[in-house]
This record gives sequence, C-alpha cells and structure tokens, in this order.
Amino acid sequence: MPDGHYDLLIIGGGIYGCGIAQAAAASGYKTRLIEQNTIASGTSSQSTKLIHGGLRYLEQANLKLVYEGLAEREHLLRLAPDLVSREWFYIPVYAGSKRPAWMIAAGLLLYWLLSGGRSRFKRVPQNLWDTVLAGLNKQGLQAVLAYEDAATDDAALTRAVAGSAESFGCVISEHTAPDKAKHDGQLWHVTLGSGEVVTAKVLVNAAGAWVNRVCKRIRPTPAQQSVRLVQGSHLMLNRNCPGFIYTESLDGRVMFFRPWQGKTLAGTTETVYTGAPSKIKPTAEEISHILGTYNHYFPDSACNKTDIIGTYCGLRVLPESASGAFSASRETVLLCDDKTNPSYIAIYGGKLTTYRKESERVLELIGKTIKAPRQADTKRISIKPLERA
Repeated sequence: MPDGHYDLLIIGGGIYGCGIAQAAAASGYKTRLIEQNTIASGTSSQSTKLIHGGLRYLEQANLKLVYEGLAEREHLLRLAPDLVSREWFYIPVYAGSKRPAWMIAAGLLLYWLLSGGRSRFKRVPQNLWDTVLAGLNKQGLQAVLAYEDAATDDAALTRAVAGSAESFGCVISEHTAPDKAKHDGQLWHVTLGSGEVVTAKVLVNAAGAWVNRVCKRIRPTPAQQSVRLVQGSHLMLNRNCPGFIYTESLDGRVMFFRPWQGKTLAGTTETVYTGAPSKIKPTAEEISHILGTYNHYFPDSACNKTDIIGTYCGLRVLPESASGAFSASRETVLLCDDKTNPSYIAIYGGKLTTYRKESERVLELIGKTIKAPRQADTKRISIKPLERA
C-alpha cells in the first residue's frame, strides 16, 4: 500500500502520464500516478492507432515535428515489436485530387530523407492495383503511391508502458481523481476523491483534455495555456479492409482507412468541441462525412448507418488560434511554475508517437528540482504487452 509521500504525483493515465511515470520510476523517483477512469480510457485509446512522423505535417513545413516523429517511430519499432508494426500505406491519386501525384511523390521523398532512409516509397504498377487495393474505385484513378510507416494498438501500448512503470515501482491508482491540491511552499498536499491525502514534491498535470479543468482544483492556481479541443471521430465499418490507405476526404483533408479487428476503421475528423470531454460522440455530420468518403473510394461495398458496428472519438488539445484546426500547431507545450526549480508541470497537446521523447523533456525539468537517484534511458527499456487475465 502507498504510504502517501512521493517525489512525483502524476495526474492522468494516458500515454503521456504513463510515459512520464515509466521514465521517472526507472530513474529512481518515488512515483505515483492517478487516473480518474482506467489507463488509456481517453484519447490514448481513441486515435487512428498509428505510429508515424505525420506525412501531412510536411504541408505545414513542420520538418522538426516530422523528423522527431520518424525517429521515435524507429525507437518504438525496436522497443515494442509485439505492439508496433511496420506497414505499407497506399495513396490513391485521382484526376480531381487536391494533391497531384508529383507533389505526393516529392513529399514521400522528403519523408524518406527525414527518416534516414527508413520510410521506403514506391509507385504501384497499374496491373497490381486490384491486388493491393481490392475494390478501390478505379474511375479517374491516375496513380497509386505507397510508403512505409507503422501502426499499433494504442490502448495496449499505453497499458504496456504503464506496466513498465509499475515494474520500476510506480504506484498506479485507477478510478482515482484529485479533489484539490495545495502547495505550502515546499510540498504539494493533494486530497483525492476518496479522502486520502498524499504529498509530493512535484505535481505533473497530464490530464489531456481535462488539463485546464484540473487546474481549477489547484492552489495557487497555475498558469494555463488557452486551448481549443478538436474532436476526431472514427467509425468501425462492417467491411474487410484491403490495407492501410491514406486518402483525401471529400473536403480535401486527410482520412485513413485501416484494418482493425478484421474490419475497416475509418477516420478521422477535425471538429471543434466545447462540451465536457466525457460527453464526446460523433456528430451526424461527421458520420455522414466519413461514410461519404468511404463510399466514394469503395462504391462496390458502400456502407450506410446500419453497417457501422462501432464509433469512438478522441480529443486533440491544440493551442487556441485564429487559424483552423488543420493549421494549428501540433507541438507539445510544457508549462511549469518555475523553469529553474519547477514544482508543477502541465503537458498540453502531444502525439502518441512522440510520448517517450516528451517524457524525457519532463524528466529534465523534474531533475532541476529533484536530482535523479539514478540514470535511466527509456530508449533501452523494452515495452512488452501485458498478459490479459
């Protein structure tokens, strides 16, 4: 049983909270993580389940983000081979596509360069179109390009990282939320919903879409980042999926179709959301948009609402800006009370792929307040799937 005194208390059991817990516990910090629901119950189980550099971010000229994502992809392929797999992704290009084949090919060349030659790409010969993408709409189809990236089970990966953190001594408490937290100048005194009071030298707010809601329970009230919550919806369709497919949706944005549990997972969307994070669900417009895009590419196996066998939504935490969701920065923001001696650190945004690298950044900040008892390198810690009971 926990004794209530910690170096580090982490709020939030998504991939970032678990990644920080793993890095901290491996470094010898006495660490506890609390999660209001269950590990990976939020956006960390509701993504498109890809480990990638983010090909579309090349359009924003965000080469640093893509480079870091590709480097982290390679680390995860090595550290978690049972959870992360390299896959070929196919891009069909039509006469009316927003991005012509030459532009996509140039992007794939840059992606290959940024990956250090680890993201091969090719043009699929026309005589193989039916083989690699059975059922794809051929009307106006001019080219099929392909490139290598990676896929995962996001929830299983998050749970595996949490299991790794526990193996180093981290105490993880599910169904546990903070009621209030107060800093006395030296320690945090955090009252949990159960009435238990714990103390910690450093408090980490990794609550994802709940990050600013958690801030309201903290005294003194910490600085906050103004954010826009953007909903990304997915549909599970009762159709076999021929492969991993990167397409333009009907409005020109990116949409993926990928195999998942023997069916087709289709998504995602970008819809600004202003309600409670726990109340998200796909809108009628999103459902219509995803179905319309799928039916455009696969008219011979067209779907209607009765073919939807599951739905889910994730929430991206993006900085508030006048630009649309697509143009908003995907960089992770670490906000702390004192950069030279932090006692509070909040994580805003972030990508599944880069959780390990960002966790390292958080550990560097913690090290300014509490010297790490030992040196640990998460690039050397294997991540193994948890055995289900």
